[in-house]
Amino acid sequence: MMEKRMLKKVSTVTAAGIMMTAMLGMQVSAAESSDSETAVKKTPMITKQITKESNIYAPKTTFKFTVAPGTAVPAGENQEAIYAGPAKGVTLDEDVIASVPADRDIGNEKITVGTTKLNVNESVFTKGEDAKPGIFRYVVSEVAADKDGNAYEGVAYTTEQKYFDVYVTSDDDGNLEVSSYLFADKNNPESKGEGVFTNDYSSQHDTLKDLTVKKEVTGNQGNRNKDFKFTIKVDGAAGEQYYVTFSDGKAPTTLVSGEAKTITLKDNETAKIFGLSETDEYTVTEASYADDGYTTTIDNEEKLTATGTIKKDKEARTTAENGDKNITVVNDKTTNSPTGIFLHVAPYIALIGAAIASSFLFFRRKRVKDMDID
Repeated sequence: MMEKRMLKKVSTVTAAGIMMTAMLGMQVSAAESSDSETAVKKTPMITKQITKESNIYAPKTTFKFTVAPGTAVPAGENQEAIYAGPAKGVTLDEDVIASVPADRDIGNEKITVGTTKLNVNESVFTKGEDAKPGIFRYVVSEVAADKDGNAYEGVAYTTEQKYFDVYVTSDDDGNLEVSSYLFADKNNPESKGEGVFTNDYSSQHDTLKDLTVKKEVTGNQGNRNKDFKFTIKVDGAAGEQYYVTFSDGKAPTTLVSGEAKTITLKDNETAKIFGLSETDEYTVTEASYADDGYTTTIDNEEKLTATGTIKKDKEARTTAENGDKNITVVNDKTTNSPTGIFLHVAPYIALIGAAIASSFLFFRRKRVKDMDID
């Protein structure tokens, strides 16, 4: 009986110990979670996103940002007082985010090209004679140009600005602390969110066009199963990339600006190059097959090379209704068949044959008649 009571006490103590351990673990976990959330709040980030068509690479460019003190807002009904942020209280870790084309771009219509951190100098808000609790406002903006001041062709830059508010609180002893940060859209301060800036790259603004090269083989000697070699090149911004697909199911390939690539096309096959801006210059050249008896025409003109830009083609009205460019390269090989000579004289041969047959019948009848007389 005593042993049972002892076992019961031990079990009770063990269970209590397990519960205490579990509760302690939960408290530690909760504390870690709280610290984690605080850490996130203390690492504010600017994120650069791009919307685009799925078959277009990200542009090879940079995106520039600025941060500056905002405008003070006096307290009012349902409005807390907001102070202009002190100089150097918030700075950008890097004021430029670089965009680089990558394989992951293909197949995605929204991509994140990079981030940069907002540095909050807490001592500016918590030390010195002017330090005080309150809400301090900054404005984060994207510059509509790259780091060199040039707008990148095809990019529709956002005009959106975001507020970045720094919250400073005081404890019972008057000690100041930067407690949290908050992003909000400048045009809609009630809309709280993240520091995400999104630019469009032809998805909504249709700033980029496609180039399609089609091969046609004609003539009674034209080989419809032959691979005809082409060299294709696009001269655009340095480092720009262009996705290329084929109608026959061949593996897609990638063009790098300024670098030529060789492809092959059979009769009625096409190659499509995605994402040309207005001034990107394309060059399409087919190898000569004159020694094989082929005559090559491009868009009804006898030549081996086609060059141009979307802008010039639009001005010349040689683009499709949607602004895309289509090029048709025709190889014709036609010869006169020897049977043509026979066909040419066949009617005369038929007349001669008919004359011979008539003569034969005439003489046969005459012979029969002469035999009857005899």
